[in-house]
Amino acid sequence: MPTEAEQTNKVRNQGSPNGLFRACMDVIKGSHSVGQALRTAALAAGLLTDRRCYGELLAQFYVATVALEKRLEEIRDEEEEGVISDEHKALLSNLRGLGYSFSPGYEKDLEHLLGSGWR
Repeated sequence: MPTEAEQTNKVRNQGSPNGLFRACMDVIKGSHSVGQALRTAALAAGLLTDRRCYGELLAQFYVATVALEKRLEEIRDEEEEGVISDEHKALLSNLRGLGYSFSPGYEKDLEHLLGSGWR
């Protein structure tokens, strides 16, 4: 079975050489490793056996994801207004090309774990 580092590197290598995805993965490599270690420790501690505890953990990822996705939308507005540089436009285009949108999935998971009043 591959190690966590090998799995992360495999995902990283799916990005284009010298592309944005690989560059992002290289930048977050250390903090990603710490996050994965914390996740593993939480699983080992039995966190996932309690849906409310797991829901709380998932909610923290959701809050961070919503903030990121909101900021990307704000940048899109700035792009349309001509406020950002051509270099940043190219980076945004690459990022959008990845097609990431995680908030709706988190929302469904949180509703399943915590009920319709989870917000």
